[in-house]
Amino acid sequence: MEQTLCYCLKRQMRKNNRTNRPLGFHGYYVDVPEGGDVMRAYRKMKKWIKNDRFVEEVKDRQYFQKPSHWKRETEKRRRQILKKLQRERDDNRFMGIKRKK
Repeated sequence: MEQTLCYCLKRQMRKNNRTNRPLGFHGYYVDVPEGGDVMRAYRKMKKWIKNDRFVEEVKDRQYFQKPSHWKRETEKRRRQILKKLQRERDDNRFMGIKRKK
C-alpha cells in the first residue's frame, strides 16, 4: 500500500532532496559517496556546524542571560558588521588613496 504525503511534506522533501536524510531528522548529516573522502565530508560538516553557530549557541545557553544582555550583544555585533562594511566600501571608493581618519 503506497503512502500519500501532504503537500507540506512533499515541499519539505523537495527542499531537502539533495540528501537522503530522513524526514524529521534535525541533526547534522553528511553523505559520503562510495569511495569518497571521509575527511572531506568531516570538514564539510565542521564548516556547517561553524556557520550555524551551534557550539556558540550551546555555550551561550549554558547559563541564563538577561534579555538586555542579548539586546546589547546583537547591537554590538550589528555595529561591528556595519563598521566593517563601511571600511570595505571606503577602501573600494578611494582605491588605495589614504583616507582621513
